Amino acid sequence: MATFNDSYARPATLQCQESISAAISLITLTHNHPSIPSNTCLFTLLNQCFTKIQSIFALDDYYSVLSSPSTLERILTATFDTASLGFVTEKSVRIIAGLDDHDKISLYVQAVAGMVLVFRRLRSAGPVVSANLLARELQLFAESEQRGRVLEKIGHSALLSHCHSREGMVEFVVKAMDEREDRHYAETLPLPDGTDLLNDSVQWVSDRPCKNMGLPWGFTIMALN
Repeated sequence: MATFNDSYARPATLQCQESISAAISLITLTHNHPSIPSNTCLFTLLNQCFTKIQSIFALDDYYSVLSSPSTLERILTATFDTASLGFVTEKSVRIIAGLDDHDKISLYVQAVAGMVLVFRRLRSAGPVVSANLLARELQLFAESEQRGRVLEKIGHSALLSHCHSREGMVEFVVKAMDEREDRHYAETLPLPDGTDLLNDSVQWVSDRPCKNMGLPWGFTIMALN
């Protein structure tokens, strides 16, 4: 039987800000220049972030859905488009060796924003995280305009190349996440069992052969030898 979780008494906005702050604390900031720690693949860093975010939100994971080893990759898959997914899921530094610091930071921050947005959706749709709830919220998030809008805003930002403080980065990401349309709230409302999630408001996603919002601005894919 599910028990009362006092984490729901805390404002979701505060949990989002704390999660972003915890993630930004893991990057290196030298002479106003943010970068990913050397010899660290993005997935390893994101796995640390996932643990921190999970602890901050403290959702009722009665069925151990969030504890599953595949959950992080599923969230990243829902967040990123096909062209850039490999950069955040590959468990090796080799795949990001050719990226500059801005591209790495952009992908990292985009991934963090995606994780936090998914956790916020789960919190709103709760109270208990089940396999069906996670699958539904991941699908809705992947198909939402909010996802593409947030990733694009982060990818276009010059702040990720030159920033005076981690606090400034946190404020930027939080604001990027909060610039959402009213329809976002309709997407998080509980749906009856068996409801077709591909309704008219998100059907346009099915027509996209390959999305590209996940790439940092001006970034292109090159084949790896």
